Amino acid sequence: MEAVVSTQSTGTTSLFKTADFYESFVLTNMVTECCKTQKIAIADLAKKVLRAFVKDHNQESDMIEFVSITESLEDIPKFTVFDVNQLKRAHETARRLADAGLEEMITALSDLKSRHPNSFYVDYLARIALFECPETKFVPLPPAHQTLQRVMFQKSKYVRTLETGVKVSQRRRFALGNPAVQNPEHKLDWWREDPGLSEHHYNWHLYYPASESLKMERQGELFAYMHEQMLARYNCERLAVGLPLVVPYGPGVGWENPLPEGYNPNLEGYSFRALGMNIPDSTTRGSSIILTGNMIYSKDRLLTVIARGHLEDRQGQHVPLSMTKLGCTVEANVGSVNRYLYGNVHNNGHVVLASLNDPDGRYDIEAGPMINTLTAAKDPVFYRWHKFVDSFFEYFRKTLDPYTKQDLQIELEGIELMDVAVNSSDHPDQNQLFTQMKEKYYLVYIEKENPEKVLQQVLDYTPFQYTFTVKNTRKDAAKVVFRVFLAPYRHSDELDERRNDFIELDRFVEEIEGGEEKKVLRDSKDSSVLLPQGVTIEEILAGDAGKAATCGCGWPRNLLLPRGTQEGMPVQLYVLVTDWALDAAGPEFKDLTASVSYCGKQGSEYPDKRPMGFPFDRPLTNWRDMKDMVSEVKNSHVSDLTITLKN
Repeated sequence: MEAVVSTQSTGTTSLFKTADFYESFVLTNMVTECCKTQKIAIADLAKKVLRAFVKDHNQESDMIEFVSITESLEDIPKFTVFDVNQLKRAHETARRLADAGLEEMITALSDLKSRHPNSFYVDYLARIALFECPETKFVPLPPAHQTLQRVMFQKSKYVRTLETGVKVSQRRRFALGNPAVQNPEHKLDWWREDPGLSEHHYNWHLYYPASESLKMERQGELFAYMHEQMLARYNCERLAVGLPLVVPYGPGVGWENPLPEGYNPNLEGYSFRALGMNIPDSTTRGSSIILTGNMIYSKDRLLTVIARGHLEDRQGQHVPLSMTKLGCTVEANVGSVNRYLYGNVHNNGHVVLASLNDPDGRYDIEAGPMINTLTAAKDPVFYRWHKFVDSFFEYFRKTLDPYTKQDLQIELEGIELMDVAVNSSDHPDQNQLFTQMKEKYYLVYIEKENPEKVLQQVLDYTPFQYTFTVKNTRKDAAKVVFRVFLAPYRHSDELDERRNDFIELDRFVEEIEGGEEKKVLRDSKDSSVLLPQGVTIEEILAGDAGKAATCGCGWPRNLLLPRGTQEGMPVQLYVLVTDWALDAAGPEFKDLTASVSYCGKQGSEYPDKRPMGFPFDRPLTNWRDMKDMVSEVKNSHVSDLTITLKN
């Protein structure tokens, strides 16, 4: 997500909007000095804000004269963003903190953190309060893996404390045998438990909370697309290790049978789930009771809506169905057309699946990882649940007319995508991509003076560069957008069967001069899906936070590519070029930058008018396979690649 920053307070209002601004050498120097000042100010603010996340023994409690808020702040021990009442309470508290002023807010949050260092709620509250406060809205925040380490990392991953060098006891997660043989889902533990994956899901829901006013017009569509892409990526990893594709599990679609997948997160404050557990008839969460039967009714009503092509609001008026209306209604955010009629399917499903050990709360057993956005993606059932949720969107897509050649052809005559090639940085052959597993040490903090070291096995990839050869036979220059996707080969090459396999790798804008045949180079690190380079606590303490991105939403940089196989996993790279003059949501959108694909632009509409995932957002039954489509659509290209796991 790219932040749209207002700089009125510094007197450089036109900095990001007026092209003429950059043509003046004098003004450019003024901007440079202004930006330097801003970076220093942001770096200082980031240090101050850090107190809300990490205990500092050097910071005595003499600032606790701000007792009006501090004394009234308490933890919510079983907080979840999937409980709309708790979520509303958290955001109301955040607004109250932001209104109190910077010093009082940070002091209150620091005091709360010192009393509840491992609380998910306290971390969530700090982040949304800092987003609300104008002075800290664009200050880079420390990543959640450094501030909520007991929630992020399994107990067995702690290596030692840096201060004492004392070994932390290693706890075996499984008593006997090979875990991957006992439960094949363990083959993908490394992917589901990647810290960046958890942070991506956590931060997305931080920026787009279900209880608050919509952040952008197409938020429901973005909810559907982001989770659909998580599923596509997970399915690709499953194919690579020989596992079947994800099967939906939800009310009326499998819930009548026991859940075969068990899961032990080995996380403090979260319970395990034995295999073969049944879905209860009801689940109690605080003062709310979730009835499984009501969720089945909600599912049936939503399917009826899709068949009829319209929703019904609380006044009984018909509302034309769109992906964003459907997405808001399924998630049951404030954009839901009628939550009383269509229920709270997405959020209630998370609560039910997290509470299988103690559905009525009589034993006070902790919930499972599905209860929170930071831990949910670690659990295999997360993907089965979201496959069920995605089925509503897929049913809707199938009601849309299939794309034709005219729908995909570029409106600008004379634009042809002649070739696409990929070169890895350390390999001479084209169209060969490489990944590797590596051990990575993370520094995590409860106290600033005593960080701990955590060992995690993570995936990474060898950087690569695309070369797109584009020909413009027109006289005039053309501004085009490159839409780059990747999909694994499957047993069937039927294009419409593979439509949901395509993973978005990049989307960017480039200008091609009239009469030019241009080789457009694009580095993998610049992808529009990736999390911008963030900041660590170490960098904040060193005063380097001013140059970091202010947004924490985006796909983890190390997981851009699927892992592939040691033999080399065959995949297809598909690229479609379209006219940015027609696709841009407005003249102010000159490019697609930062993590815009999955996260949008903070404080702005989605910059690309095309449906998210275009052209894979509706049936493609007019072509048999990918090469058949490319042969007709000259502004597209498909290349055969392999992804090889080097170790």
